[in-house]
Amino acid sequence: MLRFWLALTTFVVGLTLTAIGLVNQLENQPLRMIIAEAELTTPTTYVMIPNKVLTAYPGKVSVTANNDGQVFLAAGRESDIVGWIGKAQYAETRLGVNQAKEEVLISEVERGGGGELADPRGSDLWRLEVAENFEGKISVPEGNEVGVLIAAKGIDMAPRKIKIEWDLPDEGVPVAPITMVGLGLMLAGALWSLWLFITGYRKSGITRNWNGPRRPKLQLELPKFKKKDPEADAPVSPRRQARGLKFVALALVAASLSGCTPEYQNPVLSPSPSPAQDTLTPVMTKDQLKRVLGEITAVVAEADAELDREIIEVRVTGPALVARRAAYNIARRTEDPQPPAPLLAAPIQLFLPSATDTWPRSVMVVTGEQTLTMMILRQESARDQYRLYQYMDILPGVDFPAVAAEEVGANTVKEDSKFLLMPPADLAKAVGSLLNEGPDSAWSILVDGDNQYIKDVSSVQQSLAETLSNANVTFDHKISNDEMVLLTSGEGGALVGVYMIDTYTIIPKSPGDAVAISGQEAILLGAGGSATGIETRYGAMLLFHMPAAGSESRARLLGATQQLLTAISLGAR
Repeated sequence: MLRFWLALTTFVVGLTLTAIGLVNQLENQPLRMIIAEAELTTPTTYVMIPNKVLTAYPGKVSVTANNDGQVFLAAGRESDIVGWIGKAQYAETRLGVNQAKEEVLISEVERGGGGELADPRGSDLWRLEVAENFEGKISVPEGNEVGVLIAAKGIDMAPRKIKIEWDLPDEGVPVAPITMVGLGLMLAGALWSLWLFITGYRKSGITRNWNGPRRPKLQLELPKFKKKDPEADAPVSPRRQARGLKFVALALVAASLSGCTPEYQNPVLSPSPSPAQDTLTPVMTKDQLKRVLGEITAVVAEADAELDREIIEVRVTGPALVARRAAYNIARRTEDPQPPAPLLAAPIQLFLPSATDTWPRSVMVVTGEQTLTMMILRQESARDQYRLYQYMDILPGVDFPAVAAEEVGANTVKEDSKFLLMPPADLAKAVGSLLNEGPDSAWSILVDGDNQYIKDVSSVQQSLAETLSNANVTFDHKISNDEMVLLTSGEGGALVGVYMIDTYTIIPKSPGDAVAISGQEAILLGAGGSATGIETRYGAMLLFHMPAAGSESRARLLGATQQLLTAISLGAR
């Protein structure tokens, strides 16, 4: 009987411990969301929430702002937000914790300044933006040092009421040790009780009798005399003491294990913002590129259809603008104007953003399917939009070098870098020598001239020299004053975007002679020839791969686009 009570007590103790563990687990359910609200007091046009505030807690983050009028929220790299604000005054938020109340507090720090105010809506810097009336909410994208800018229209006061919400990840609650011990004791107590019941049943001798009841036998009973138990007054045996102590031990186990429950740590009390990046991050994401590139190609398509020199300036600059306007000028002089070859926004075959926090900055992207085009986008300052700066057709059969992943980005390279095979500024001189002298050029040691562009242009020059035997023909190749674009490639090299000006001068040898031209040159000249001489200028946007210093490889031309710019008649001698 004592063993049965011990088994039952074990089961009850296990049940008690399990109940204590389950109650503790239910009471210590982790937070699903952390919310911080504040009403700012600093009168300012811009409010910035830095990355260390947004990443103070794990999970998805959203920011809500309220205002009497318009509300604008934008998510972008924190360094880009600071660059866009410039010298203007703004408020920067800070995060604190009230340990006693277990609450998140938001404070503000005023950043003084007197810079020019501007409207932040529609900037290419933003990864995501929201513009609403009275209340706006933005879901903050992850990664890339993201911060949030809050404003109205850039001139009015920014919203005062802001709320930050952290939707914490769904983490399972660990099972307390007391619960596992309780379940183990319940199982042990139940099995022990079952075993005692089975063994006790067998020892009782109760069996079924199939032969019916037996006739009782008469027995003579002798009188029994009760003897005094000599052990009645003896002390309790150690065995009986041990049995009694089992109950005490079980009670002590239950009491001690009741404290073996995990102590819940409120995540509010321990914010852990992401550490600052040790390296520079890409200036643009793939989603940003698709949006920006779509807007650029849409403007180019509209300008191409109308041959409009003004519309194209909205999203095109530098050598690309000069080339496109020159193409419009030629098309307008023909009887059946045809727009230039279109620039495609998709499919994107290669995306190489620069990794920098300064301006100007560049992005390289290759689009197309059968015919591939490299487009170089350039942003002059934080408040400027990206514009198409150069574009080149990728040459057939080109083995494109390895470049950094779009999530990493490429470093910008200075034009006078000593870590490249040759100074990039000498590329124009090298190309000119290869075009004029062919394989005999001394530059062929450093620059590979075996490509379709060099062959085609060299053939044109040779044909002109042979056809115009009555004239002196000279070919001059110089680099333009436009800045080169250099982004690092694999193995320490660089992709280099260069703009060259090729000038062809044709002067008759004798005063009575004349030179004849045809094609687009004749359209620009307005005549089929000239007795005094002709000068034609071409702009060539070239993309090179420059190996690192000490490399055994040569610089290679990857892409090229040449456009006729002008054709003029030289004055009489």
